[in-house]
Amino acid sequence: MISWRTAAVVLVLALMAGTTSAYAGGFDLGCEIISLDVTGTLTRVPVAFHAASDEILSALASQGMSPSDLAVVQTEFDTAIADVTSSLATFPTLVPFPLVAGGIEISLPWVVVDGLRFSGGVLTGAMVRSIAGMAGAEIPAPLVDTSFDLGGEPAHVTLDADVSAWTLSIEAVKRFDLLLAALNLSAGVDYIGGAVKLDVNHQVPAEWSGAMDAALAALHPDDVHWSALAAHVGARLELGVPFLRLYVEARLVQPVFEGVGWWDLHVGGFAGSLGVVIRF
Repeated sequence: MISWRTAAVVLVLALMAGTTSAYAGGFDLGCEIISLDVTGTLTRVPVAFHAASDEILSALASQGMSPSDLAVVQTEFDTAIADVTSSLATFPTLVPFPLVAGGIEISLPWVVVDGLRFSGGVLTGAMVRSIAGMAGAEIPAPLVDTSFDLGGEPAHVTLDADVSAWTLSIEAVKRFDLLLAALNLSAGVDYIGGAVKLDVNHQVPAEWSGAMDAALAALHPDDVHWSALAAHVGARLELGVPFLRLYVEARLVQPVFEGVGWWDLHVGGFAGSLGVVIRF
């Protein structure tokens, strides 16, 4: 006679086999979180600020400011930059960056690989403002809009930023499926990229226009971007009934080829995602 323990093991194995074959494919929707390595970016901050302050000091000198007054202004600039640099010493070097993501998995009748998954994620400035609005937080457009006196004459500066980021991935998936849970192991390749576009407009006295342009150029506002072709391995835990589950996933990412701008932004070594998956 078969014991109840043996019968229970057989039942569990049958459920695993049946569930895996019946719900190997599917599609999902959720939030993907990539990481950006800003180690090099943080070291660029004082370099850019010093270059911008040098342009302003040069403009002041050309307009007749005395050497003693220039020395005072330079000391104030140096102190402010040192304070910023000191505060950045505690800033994390890995920064999470969320994207709206989705994917589709195709079942494969192989022993080692159960499916092939294609996925992608995207985030734009318009999406950020829309999501913030739904959460009850309005993001001003432009981000900065200020007027002030410059040399006794009125000046006006606006600053806005637009972000774009994306990921594309293809991976082989191995599934270990139970009735109410599943563990997926994956390995694949990714194309990850993004940029932050800064839009600065100014209306200043004519004698300051060239200095403002030079100071802004020293900040390299057009060089905030990143891209990478990377490999990854990951693990995903799914919870719920076989055809509708919540999932959370963690990935280790290794960039192979990278493209970076002056601000030295790199794709980080960690990524993850969470959302809902429909199996079929």
